[in-house]
Amino acid sequence: MSAKEKISPAFDPFLAESRRNDKRDAIVIYRTPVPKAPPVSGRAGQPQKRLSYLKEVAALQRSVEERLLKGYKKASSGSLRNGEELSASAIGSNALPVTTVEVTKSTLEALAEQPEVVAIMPNQQIQLIQPQQVHFEELSKRETSSGMTWGLEELEIAKMWETTGGENINVAVLDTGVYGDHPALEWRVKEFVVIDPLGRRIGVELPFDSKNHGTHVCGTIAGGKTPNGISIGVAPRANLLVAGVLIGDATLRTLMEGISWAVERGADIINMSLGFSYYEPLFAEVFDILIYQFGILPVVAIGNDSHGNTNSPGNAYSAFAVGAVERLPYPSRQIEVAFFSSGASLVFPDQRPNDLVVKPDVVAPGAEIFSCIPPEKRPDGAYEYSYMDGTSMAAPHVSGAAALLMAAMPNAPITDIIDVLKETARHPSGDEYRPDNRWGFGLVQPVKALKALG
Repeated sequence: MSAKEKISPAFDPFLAESRRNDKRDAIVIYRTPVPKAPPVSGRAGQPQKRLSYLKEVAALQRSVEERLLKGYKKASSGSLRNGEELSASAIGSNALPVTTVEVTKSTLEALAEQPEVVAIMPNQQIQLIQPQQVHFEELSKRETSSGMTWGLEELEIAKMWETTGGENINVAVLDTGVYGDHPALEWRVKEFVVIDPLGRRIGVELPFDSKNHGTHVCGTIAGGKTPNGISIGVAPRANLLVAGVLIGDATLRTLMEGISWAVERGADIINMSLGFSYYEPLFAEVFDILIYQFGILPVVAIGNDSHGNTNSPGNAYSAFAVGAVERLPYPSRQIEVAFFSSGASLVFPDQRPNDLVVKPDVVAPGAEIFSCIPPEKRPDGAYEYSYMDGTSMAAPHVSGAAALLMAAMPNAPITDIIDVLKETARHPSGDEYRPDNRWGFGLVQPVKALKALG
């Protein structure tokens, strides 16, 4: 890979108004030797193996990072004013080969020329993939009658519960936080941290949600039952590890710190309903590390900007990106991709002709989704549950389904989990049309996926 290929195209607008020696933060992914036996062979025995592996990896990466920074400072010294230095700060405890480094227009290329560097991205702002809040009285009556949300019913989750509820699977949710005292999430939130805009980890005794999005997502992944007896969570016995990464002016550094925290805390799945609007192909390096070194599944909402658009990092080739479907009004019950659900086929200059990225990978229920929220006063009373639309509501259905598969088949490699969710998905036009940029491979079918793993 040439030095130019290591630099994100987003640096052009990022540095456009900077002077030659103005310092800006960059996120650097670097290459390190991989210990001989990364724990990607399955969930069985993973916590102990992963902890030991993390310590070994961190030691290797610290020495590589020091060498990289020393080389960068030496190569860039001639481009700086006398006595001026460029600072750097590690992310987490070196669980990931990622660091934050100051760059200028005149030193960016010198950083890319360091042999250890794999990718450099600007530390741009990230944002929540905003949901829409909706109310559907008729749907509420039907869900009360059936005892579960329409999303759980459509995915036949009750059949999965005959085998497992997602026991001992850790799902990290990188979002706006979580209202930990919600009765639907009792005993489910095992870890909570706030990542501030500077990338600092702040311990908080009582988990809170800066909005209501994170709580809604957590409810869809692992919530229990409402007072009316409606089941809202796909994997109600899974553990939730929640990082509030969207509190204040969040940046890519904030997200990287959240991912690193999730890895260190033993996440098996990382759910993300966030992003930035440009295409960032280099983020795929992070997902490759999660999947192939640590056996962690990154599930990402693809965006709510409709057809022809996608959000990063969900549009990275190695992200497991999720679009949203809706159920048409009764009595039709037909399933269609929601109008807001993003999707695109991505081809870019300098790529090989066959390097076509088609997103999303799969779709899941994401419209009129009922889940828990922090207590909210409205003119007609107080509410602890709400309906929302968005691919942010679809992604947690897939994270929950993956948790059920992992719990049921603890020896299955994460790559097999990804493959069966795609290959058993239902596309309305038939398998020969898969993947496309509306349905991806199709609507996930967890029951068939479990049979395929067996």
